[in-house]
Amino acid sequence: MKNILNYALVALVLLSTNSVMSQNLQENDTIVSVNLDEVVVSTPFKESLKNNVIKVNKLNFKDLNITKSINFSNSIQEIPGIDIISTGPGISKPVIRGLSSNRVIVFNQYMRQENQQWGAEHGMDINGFGVEFVELIKGPMSVLYGSDAIGGVIYVNPDSYTSKDFEVEIGSFFNSNYSGLTNNLGIKGSLNKLSYLIQGSMVDNKDFETPHGKVENTYHDNKDFKFGLGYESKKFISDLRFNYTKTKLGITPGEEDHDEHGDEDHDDEDHEGEDHEEEESYQDLTNSVVTWKNTFIYDNKSEFEIILGRSFNNRKEFGHHDEHEEGEDHDDEDEDHDEDEDHDEHEGEAHVDFDLNSTSIDMKYLFPKNEKSEFVIGSSLLFQENKNIGEEELIPDAKKNDFGLFGISHIHTQGGDFMLGLRADFRKIKKTGFDKNYSSLTASFGYKVMLEEKGIMRLNLSSGYRAPNLSELFAEGVHHGTSQYEIGNKDLMEEKSFQADFALETYTSNSTFGVDVFINKLSNFIYLNPTGNKIEGMPVYNYVQNDATLLGMELYADRETSLDWLSYKTSLSLLNGKKSGGFLPLMPPITFKHSFNFDFGNNHFELRALVKGEKKNLALFETKTNSYLVVGVSGSHNLNLLDNNIDLSWSVNNLFDTEYYDHLSRLKNIGIYEMGRNISIGLNYKF
Repeated sequence: MKNILNYALVALVLLSTNSVMSQNLQENDTIVSVNLDEVVVSTPFKESLKNNVIKVNKLNFKDLNITKSINFSNSIQEIPGIDIISTGPGISKPVIRGLSSNRVIVFNQYMRQENQQWGAEHGMDINGFGVEFVELIKGPMSVLYGSDAIGGVIYVNPDSYTSKDFEVEIGSFFNSNYSGLTNNLGIKGSLNKLSYLIQGSMVDNKDFETPHGKVENTYHDNKDFKFGLGYESKKFISDLRFNYTKTKLGITPGEEDHDEHGDEDHDDEDHEGEDHEEEESYQDLTNSVVTWKNTFIYDNKSEFEIILGRSFNNRKEFGHHDEHEEGEDHDDEDEDHDEDEDHDEHEGEAHVDFDLNSTSIDMKYLFPKNEKSEFVIGSSLLFQENKNIGEEELIPDAKKNDFGLFGISHIHTQGGDFMLGLRADFRKIKKTGFDKNYSSLTASFGYKVMLEEKGIMRLNLSSGYRAPNLSELFAEGVHHGTSQYEIGNKDLMEEKSFQADFALETYTSNSTFGVDVFINKLSNFIYLNPTGNKIEGMPVYNYVQNDATLLGMELYADRETSLDWLSYKTSLSLLNGKKSGGFLPLMPPITFKHSFNFDFGNNHFELRALVKGEKKNLALFETKTNSYLVVGVSGSHNLNLLDNNIDLSWSVNNLFDTEYYDHLSRLKNIGIYEMGRNISIGLNYKF
C-alpha cells in the first residue's frame, strides 16, 4: 500500500503540473527560481543561461535557507539529476546521472578538487561557507576539462568580493540530531581597486541518530579558513585565493557478514557499546589549496586567462586493523608475543598516511567576438605526486602528468546557435616497475534554437575519456574503509563515452517547465566486481572492464500560483544503467522531489517531500532497497537590528522520523538506517 500511495502522489503532481503549464504559456523570457540572464562561468564564452548552447544548471547559495546551505552536499541535491553516495552525514560523493568518483570533476576555487576519487569513503570535503553558487554540467565534458569529466562537472564558484568599504557576517547554527554546532565569521572589504575576503568556520558534529538510536563513531569535526585578495582594472583582473581545511571523521564500525536487509528490521542500537576497548577509528584530513587567477583584457576585446593552482592533501586513517583472518590459529607463542609488541609499538599511529600534491596550470585565449562567431583555444597541465608515509598503502607511490589542448567555436545563425569543440589529451603514470602513457581525442557538437520566445531546445552530442586511476591499476589488499579486499588490474584501458542529450524548456512570466532525455554509451567501463570469495576475512573485489549504457530522463517545473504568497517546485529523475550481462551498481532509483514555498514579506516557509522508488534492477551482490517518503519543513525570517539584517533560519528534516535505507548509502549494507528527525536553527547577522 505504501508503494502505491507514493507512486500515486508522483503521478498526481506531474499531471497537475503539466496541466498548469499548458494553460499558462505566455511570451516572456523570465522564470521563477533562476534568472536566465545570469552569466555562466563554467563554459568559456560568458553566455547567459538562456544563450548557452550547453545546458547548465545553476544553484545560488544565497537563495537557500542558511541551515541548508551550510551543508554543501545536501544543497547541491536541489538540482535534478544529481545524487549523493554517502557514509553518514560526514562523507558524501556526488553522482551525476549514475556516474561518480573520478568520473565527475569537482572544480573548486578555480582548480580540480583532487581528494575524493580514491575510494567510496573519500568525500568532497567542501565547506558550504564561502560558496556563492554552483554550476552543474551533466554528461561528458572532456573537451573543456580533460580526463575524468565523462560524467559531468560540478563547478563551485567561491564567494564574491563586496563593493562596500567593510562588511562583517557572523553566524551560529545548531542541529539537534547529532548535537552539532557550527560557527562562522566572515569579513569583506574594498579599498580603491583592491578587495579582500577573510572567512573562518568551525563544525563540531557528534554521532548521528537513526530512528533506532545513535550510530557509533559517525562524528564530524571541521575547521575551514578562506582568504581572498582581488584586484580589478579595465584591462586586468586578478584573484588570489587560499583555503585551508582540517577534518576529522569517525569511521563507522562494520559487520562483514551482514545479511542483505531487504524488508527485514534492524536495530541500530546493536552497534552501540561494541568494541569499546578497540583503538579509535577515524580519518584525519588536511587540505590546503592556493590559486591565482589572472585575466588580461586587450584593446581588441580579446582576453587571455591563466590560472595557477597548487593543492596539498594529506590523508590519515587511524584504527585497529587486524592483520590475520578472523579465527586463524597461531601455535607459536613467541610469534604471538612479537605481534602484540608490534601492535603496541604502532598503536596511536596512522595506519594509512599519504600526501597527494597537485600543481595545475590552466590557460585559455578568447578571440575577439563578432556577431556571427566566437572562438577560444586553451591548454591545461596537471602535475601530481603521491607519497606513502604510513605502514599501509592505500595507493602506491606514483607520479601523474596531464597535458591537454582544446579549441571551441560558437557560431550564431538565424536558425540557431552551434558549438563545436575538439580536444587532445595525454596522461603519463609512472611508478616503480610501471610507466605508461594514455591519450585520447574528444569532440563535442551542440545546437540550440529559441522557440518563438517561449522556450529553448538543445541537442548536444559529446564524447569523453578517462584514464584508469592508481587504485584501479595497483590496488592489492584490504581497503579497511570499505571492508573490501581489492585487486587492481595493470592492463586496464581508457574508458570512452559518447552521450546524446536532448533538452526542451518552456517558460512564462511565472513558470518554467523542462525535460532532459539522454543516453550515454560507455566502452571499457571500469568497476569493482565481487568474486564471492574472501581473503583475510574480507570479500574480494576485482577491477574489471565492460561496456555499459546509461539511459535516463529528468522532468522539472517551477511555478508561481495565482496566490502571491504561494509557489512550488517539482522534479522527477529516472535512470537505468546496464552492462553486458547485468545491471550497473549504485544506480539511483526513481526520484521525485516536490516543495511548496510560502512568502509573507520577510517571512519565508517551505514544505518539501522526497520520494524514492523501490530499487529492483540490482547488480550482483547488491542489496535491494524499498521505496520511501521523507517530509521536511523550514523557515527563514529577515529581521532588522540597528539598520542591519539578521536572518533567523530553522528547518526540520525527516519530520516524521521515518525509517528508511537510501540505495546510495554505504551504511545500508551494514543495516544502519538514514538519519532520523533533525531540527536545525541558526542566526546569521550582517553589518
